Amino acid sequence: MAERTALTARDEWLPDADGRGRAGLDQVLAHREICRSSPLEVIRDNLSSFFYPARVETLTREADLSSSLLSAVRLHHVTVGFLRFGSEAMVDPGALGAYHVNVPLAGRVASECGDRQTVATVGRGTVFTPRDHSVLPWWSADSSQVCIKISKAAVEAELEALLGHPVPTDIRFDLALDLRTPEAASWLGVVRLLIEEVDRPGGLLERSVTYRDHLEQLLISGLLHVQTHDHVDALRNPQPSARPRTVKRVVDLIEAHPEVNYTLADLARHAGVGARRLQGAFQETFQTSPTGYLRKVKLEHARADLLDSQDTVMAVAYRWGFNHPGRFSTIYRRTYGESPSETARRRD
Repeated sequence: MAERTALTARDEWLPDADGRGRAGLDQVLAHREICRSSPLEVIRDNLSSFFYPARVETLTREADLSSSLLSAVRLHHVTVGFLRFGSEAMVDPGALGAYHVNVPLAGRVASECGDRQTVATVGRGTVFTPRDHSVLPWWSADSSQVCIKISKAAVEAELEALLGHPVPTDIRFDLALDLRTPEAASWLGVVRLLIEEVDRPGGLLERSVTYRDHLEQLLISGLLHVQTHDHVDALRNPQPSARPRTVKRVVDLIEAHPEVNYTLADLARHAGVGARRLQGAFQETFQTSPTGYLRKVKLEHARADLLDSQDTVMAVAYRWGFNHPGRFSTIYRRTYGESPSETARRRD
């Protein structure tokens, strides 16, 4: 059996490592289609509108673009799209002014950023930095990619929150991104969730700015942890624990607003220390992480509501920031030894 990418094989639009299984690729961002089977100038203009002004050319005479497809959506800090030319092509956007990740779903794409070069293929993505000249000199006819543009300011603000100090220059990511590691599988799970949510008409992401921002922050934080860059050692190396009053500051915030889905970076930013220091302090004080403590408080409130109110399990889950009732039920049962519905049936 062919090896699968870190993105799981159960998703029909994700191909095998040898490029097979591409029949479902048209379903990626199916509700966000921008142009299909279009002339090159239409593809170029829409790419420029959603991503970057770029020189786009086909590399064969009388290129057939009948299978070309561009789907895209612009959120707050993130723009996500799906692109296929259906013919050999090149794309030269120059310096991007943003951080950018390409996740190949089929084919091969030669990729350059400054003096770095790689070939993106299924299982190997690319991460581009803002100021270096970026170019894709060869895009194979059978290639398609998920393209993710991320605001420069948002990535650097997230890193500063995690480290607890300013980042003076651009973050220099490695160009080649190994998508076959367990860590990459976790990050790709966030990519998949974001794509599913932006393509779900009437879904929670459309109704909740908080939910949208939470998913964007998960995507950015995950990228900073999964991909090698010039600050990654500082993220991974232990730091001295924060002082107890710093822990109290975070506990007070959580107790005041337990319904909010704070990320680790949010809590570290509020505390005024780096994420690793805050994690160490919480481990020493509570034998859990800051986000673990937040989840504990959320569960305690949810359990109290299930016992004392007449609200449905789903209503209680959403009230306390559990946006996926199935996951809420799993965590709740693991914690209390019974399902939320079993707790609700014990109401007076």
